[in-house]
Amino acid sequence: MTAFHPDLSTAFAGSACIGAWAHDPMSDRLALSPALARVLSLPEEAASGAPLEMALARIEPEDALRLESVLRAAGQDGCPFEAEFRTRPGPAGPRWLRLMGRCARDPASGLRATQGLAFDLTEGRADGPADWLDQRRANRLADHAVAMKGLVAGLRNPPLARLVDKIATEVGHEVARRLRGTGRAVH
Repeated sequence: MTAFHPDLSTAFAGSACIGAWAHDPMSDRLALSPALARVLSLPEEAASGAPLEMALARIEPEDALRLESVLRAAGQDGCPFEAEFRTRPGPAGPRWLRLMGRCARDPASGLRATQGLAFDLTEGRADGPADWLDQRRANRLADHAVAMKGLVAGLRNPPLARLVDKIATEVGHEVARRLRGTGRAVH
């Protein structure tokens, strides 16, 4: 692969993509790639169509509630989404994962299915020198603050918008503190 001739499989490998998943909103079953099933400590045979609650039981409880809500909303509105969550400790330890996907109707059958990819974010959250990890955390906070500002605008809730503005300003100060005098590029 070169910058002028990208290769999809190399790009997936470099992106920490651990596999595909699909959720059937009607049966409330979840199909997972074998690698994703292993990360969630699910038996490989369950990955071909396990009850959603079985997979959610392998996720930290507060994250599981949010992920279930995101999947149900995606099944209703068809909008693209992404959700990050922590797995419960298993053989590979606790992991930080991100699911990305959207729900669509199969033109032939008319049935809805939510499908997407899963990414393992653990490496960037736990490995490396402390100052490097702190910089990455500050940069991720900045990404989330920008996302919150974009989302709150459509809610027409001025008090919430003011709070998000205050958070974004404080996050900006934190990023600046981390960059001041380092002479390093942002990660």
